[in-house]
Amino acid sequence: MSPLLLIAVGIGGALGALCRSKTTGFLKARIHSDFPAATLIINLCSCTLAGIALAVQANLNEVFYLAATMGFLGGFSTLSTMNYEAVELVLGGKRTLGAGYLAATYVSTLGAAAVGFALASVIL
Repeated sequence: MSPLLLIAVGIGGALGALCRSKTTGFLKARIHSDFPAATLIINLCSCTLAGIALAVQANLNEVFYLAATMGFLGGFSTLSTMNYEAVELVLGGKRTLGAGYLAATYVSTLGAAAVGFALASVIL
């Protein structure tokens, strides 16, 4: 990977992580639940955008595409937080909620990526 790509992905990742932090705080202040809805919403948004990006990839500059997908969306989405929250629920005695959270996340984020891809394919 060229130095330009490394820098672009790094900047994208830093911006994505900052946006995730702000979005998480915003959502958690408004959603009061044992269910980790903020992380699920962020991951759904990220996967939808990744699907859109995949559909339009041929029309994008490689540096922009990688900065947006590997960088920004990689920093915005949060697999590690999702797994941590699921384990936290299980260890807290909420096994069903933890398992439901994992199932809901994996199924819905795959669906979100497919929806994003389909929408972008139809519109463009």
